[in-house]
Amino acid sequence: MRRKRNRRKRIRGRSCLPLVILFIIIIGLPALLVRSCTVPFFSPREVPLVGLWDVEQDKLLAMTLEEYVQGVVAAEMPASFELEALKAQAVAARTYALRRILRGERIPEHPEAHLSSDFQSGQAWISWEAFLKRNGGAAGVVLQRKIKRAVKQTEGIVALYEGEPILAVYHSTSGGRTENSEHYWSEHLPYLRSVDDPFSVGSPSHYSTATIQLSNLGKALDVPNARNLKVVERYPSGRVKTVEVGDTWFSGREIRQRLSLRSTWFTVEILGNEMVFSVWGYGHGVGMSQYGAQGMAAAGYDYSEILQYYYQGIELSQAY
Repeated sequence: MRRKRNRRKRIRGRSCLPLVILFIIIIGLPALLVRSCTVPFFSPREVPLVGLWDVEQDKLLAMTLEEYVQGVVAAEMPASFELEALKAQAVAARTYALRRILRGERIPEHPEAHLSSDFQSGQAWISWEAFLKRNGGAAGVVLQRKIKRAVKQTEGIVALYEGEPILAVYHSTSGGRTENSEHYWSEHLPYLRSVDDPFSVGSPSHYSTATIQLSNLGKALDVPNARNLKVVERYPSGRVKTVEVGDTWFSGREIRQRLSLRSTWFTVEILGNEMVFSVWGYGHGVGMSQYGAQGMAAAGYDYSEILQYYYQGIELSQAY
């Protein structure tokens, strides 16, 4: 009797074994795969994909928006900046890119790409390989981790105005006050308003000078006599609106571009055969000042306060 009972138990045990194996395959294996896999589609939140034209490699790259933002922060802002400043940069970069994606905007020379790594077409971007090569060794790895932390801590967060991603433009240094959008470009945007910016005074580009030979100045402006150059009108921010050179008129932006000045906030003085430009700030002056963000972060402001200071009337929202 005992032998028969033991035999029955062994038979039952063998008959259950296939069911146990099947259970492990159906339930256990997918769970392990999900746990170990880092592919975005396993996440309940869908991160948008970016088509990026990499000027350095001269080819199209595909990546997630979060991967793209890491490269923008690494290229656009010194990694030595405060974490909150880097986080503000991450949100601005993400917002700028998401706006282009949602609006279907493309790079004219490469219509297959949403964005380019060339800062002149929007935002700069750098690969981690190039970043580590530039910064070198263990120091570069530490900076890389800091940038990744700033991006991760703001993952999916964008700046909105009336429910739409803003045109989150930014520049290096305001020189003391930012500018209205329509005073540099043509479009009036209610969140891109001029604000006092005492936070960027620590920037190495807060004030600079540029000296140009009058003969070279005449060639650059295509005028016979550049000695009579004078600023005719300024915007309330102090930036130059119009310049007169003899019978020719230029916008402050055109003067900046032709002469490669750091900004449109300048004064002029003739010293002998040279024209000396005294320049405040670096960049177009619209939106967030990067050195201003650093100054605010060092003063104890967090990234949301920084963004809401430079972009008026916005709200921060979780896009994904």
